Amino acid sequence: MLVIGGSLGSSIGFAVGEPIRRKILRTGIHTSTDSVAGAALSAFAVLLMCWFLGLSFSRGPSVEIAQQIQRSVLLRGLDTIAPRPPPFLASVQQVLAGVQFPPVFAGLEPTLPGALPVPASVDTPGVNHAAQSVVKVASLGCGGIVTGSGFPVGGGYIVTNAHVVSGTSSHTIQKPDGSTMRATVVLFDPERDVAVLYVPGYSVAGLTFGSARRGTEGAVIGYPGGLSEKVVAAVVDGSVAAQGRDIFNQNLVTRQIFVLQASVHPGNSGGPLIDMQGHVLGMVFATSASDPNQAYALTDDEIAPDIRDAEANPTPRDTSHYECAA
Repeated sequence: MLVIGGSLGSSIGFAVGEPIRRKILRTGIHTSTDSVAGAALSAFAVLLMCWFLGLSFSRGPSVEIAQQIQRSVLLRGLDTIAPRPPPFLASVQQVLAGVQFPPVFAGLEPTLPGALPVPASVDTPGVNHAAQSVVKVASLGCGGIVTGSGFPVGGGYIVTNAHVVSGTSSHTIQKPDGSTMRATVVLFDPERDVAVLYVPGYSVAGLTFGSARRGTEGAVIGYPGGLSEKVVAAVVDGSVAAQGRDIFNQNLVTRQIFVLQASVHPGNSGGPLIDMQGHVLGMVFATSASDPNQAYALTDDEIAPDIRDAEANPTPRDTSHYECAA
């Protein structure tokens, strides 16, 4: 990474600095000043490219490289003082990383105390009861069928991620028994990454909410890969205010999230994080690029305002004209 960053940085430094050097020479300023300025500019360009490439490859496509970058003291120091890249460069980072969904963090992932072990079993009455209410969300668009997960909050409303329905139409939910029902998007929040669906005639009671802190054990319920429902053990490592991008990789947003130890895969998005009693603690929306066993969930406090807005003013939304984000 340093070799690549150094080479690119030196090239950029030369391209930018050479015209300046020529102008300085024409003014008759001593060449030592020219040398110092040129060296400073080249050093700055090298650091800039190391930081930019470091952020890009800290998100993939190689987990091993991403882990090394996350542990780099130099890059963490640069990340602390550097501004967040503009949307254009953020999109370039996304392409270099080989991932589609914008990163949870605009910079490097935060360092937390050591990862906690997940519970050996999540076979509790509360977890099993909650699993009977979690649904698969399927929508037509983006070159096929996009699937995710969702859970009921009462009154026929289902909560999922905005990136699950963005760029799609013809939404349906599938219950654990395999039966399906048509759904309408009535709230779409691309900044928080929250969407609320309304399902006429869906009378399943909403799951109740609870609170969590580091060490709270529970489970993630969802439909990884768009297949059958799966319940996996989870534990909360901590909570952070995550500054990242909206689902279109444009605006900087700050989300309150839980950092989890859990095996999460595409298709889990929108599924609930629950405790052993079956209370919803948050909603899964992303995974770590450097740790395959680490995932992220929006906290209950983060998604609650959107749920209230949907219930107070359920307005049908056509999400087919938005960009695909899943």
